[in-house]
Amino acid sequence: MLIRDPLYFHRTTLAETLLANFKSGIFHALTLFAPRRMGKTQFLLNDVAPLAETQGFSVFYHSFMDSDNDFRAALQLFSENKNNKVKGWFSQIKGISIAGSGVELNKQTEAEPISQIIARLADEKKPTLLLLDEIQELARGVNNSNVVGSLRTGLDLYRDKIKVIFTGSSTNDLRAMFNNGKAPFFHFSHQIDFPPLGRDFSEFLADIYQQRTEAFIDKTALYQTFLRLNQTPMYLRQIIERMIINPALTLEQATEIQLTQSGTGADYHKVWQELTALDQQLLLAVAQGETALYSERNRHELASRLGVAEVKTSSIQGSVRKLENRELLTRDTKNKQSINESAFKTWILDQSVSQN
Repeated sequence: MLIRDPLYFHRTTLAETLLANFKSGIFHALTLFAPRRMGKTQFLLNDVAPLAETQGFSVFYHSFMDSDNDFRAALQLFSENKNNKVKGWFSQIKGISIAGSGVELNKQTEAEPISQIIARLADEKKPTLLLLDEIQELARGVNNSNVVGSLRTGLDLYRDKIKVIFTGSSTNDLRAMFNNGKAPFFHFSHQIDFPPLGRDFSEFLADIYQQRTEAFIDKTALYQTFLRLNQTPMYLRQIIERMIINPALTLEQATEIQLTQSGTGADYHKVWQELTALDQQLLLAVAQGETALYSERNRHELASRLGVAEVKTSSIQGSVRKLENRELLTRDTKNKQSINESAFKTWILDQSVSQN
């Protein structure tokens, strides 16, 4: 028996909108982009998948985060059990990790091209929705070019019956997949930023807390905490979980515990010390909301902070490139830079405040 998660905040409207656009033919492939820990996976599993099933789709979910997770074998096994909907596929799984990213199948299947598997899925009466999580991991694999090419071929040929949602958290690798003119998936998918949750989420958790503990919680303070955590749902949820388990904890105490555990301050300090002064100042500028890194105003500001006469555009470009390669900086679909780890962003801002 499945146990409902009482702390999960459903994004039903977003799921309905995406599926309506699939069914109307507005698009056949979609990429949801957001930094890590913003709730993309849970959205796919808890909102999109069940709603898609009720609307007549057969649903297949796969995460590329686990290197031992064989996409071709999982998709092939799903196609052989498609008549049982997504539950038929889950029944063939021997083990699955708590985050839904690690899969171990009960039986071995003889490999066949992914495009052929997709063709077989397209022959079925019901349309299929593929939920392919953290797709950038597929692009990173040095031996995955045949898989990527075969996947693109199948999705292209059978787009009327096969719909797909990709998710990703690394813009470097996503650009390599979807925006590189020589890549198989060039301009294949419509890309949107996964919208962050707002005050309705923090108030939902506040209501749950008050129902479970019969204790008061300041909803405005909780929302401000959520903003401090860069609207990362998992972190605010963990704070509320601690406070429900231990009602003696104040919001401030639970927040400090969360920041200590999620921020891994010692590790961030080590990363910080490995960076140049320019790297550090650029990360701080992005964390503080700077959007024009190459502007004359920002270059003057950087020079002042660094105590130098001038900061050249080429120096900023080199630093940004390094920070993106280290996945400390990322970009959204509008090319706006942001800190890739929300806990790291909080740590940077807290360090800046403590030093001033």
